[in-house]
Amino acid sequence: MIIHQCLRGWLNRYGEPFTLRSEVRRGLFVQPPAGLLRWLYHSTELEMLPYPLWLVLFLPDIYPLPDETLDWRGESYRVLRVLDFRYPDPNPLYRLMLIAPIN
Repeated sequence: MIIHQCLRGWLNRYGEPFTLRSEVRRGLFVQPPAGLLRWLYHSTELEMLPYPLWLVLFLPDIYPLPDETLDWRGESYRVLRVLDFRYPDPNPLYRLMLIAPIN
């Protein structure tokens, strides 16, 4: 519970706003590590991914669906994958979204 409260406060203070389903949320946007991409996709799938990719850490208040769109910094992005991180209880502590620009 304490970790969740700290994460919520940190994202509210330092997270960047993004819009999903007409709601403004806050998240941390980073380039995904290559190891995570290799863990999620086969080599042939990796070659077909659009770039640049972004990984978004956000609170589990919403559950974006694959192929759903979000707006960030005036651009539209498509959700490729969503991962939940839980520790130690079954409720998600935070979620990660892998997103790619819509051309």
